[in-house]
Amino acid sequence: MTLDKIKLNQPVKVCKVPTDFVPAKFVQLGFIPGAEIALERLPSKNGLLYIVLDGFYLAITEEIAKKIEVEKID
Repeated sequence: MTLDKIKLNQPVKVCKVPTDFVPAKFVQLGFIPGAEIALERLPSKNGLLYIVLDGFYLAITEEIAKKIEVEKID
């Protein structure tokens, strides 16, 4: 599944991050395969998804979120 399809506050693990679409600062913050993240706020009018990664709040465009593969954490 891709990041744009997860539910609010649903913890997921990042499986694949296409580095040609994801800003380098996200990778530097630990947004890499194996990282656990959650959707903090649903997409806003400006098309941004707000996620939490190790206590950091990040805003990602829906376009980028559609390219990031994640899996549910049980």
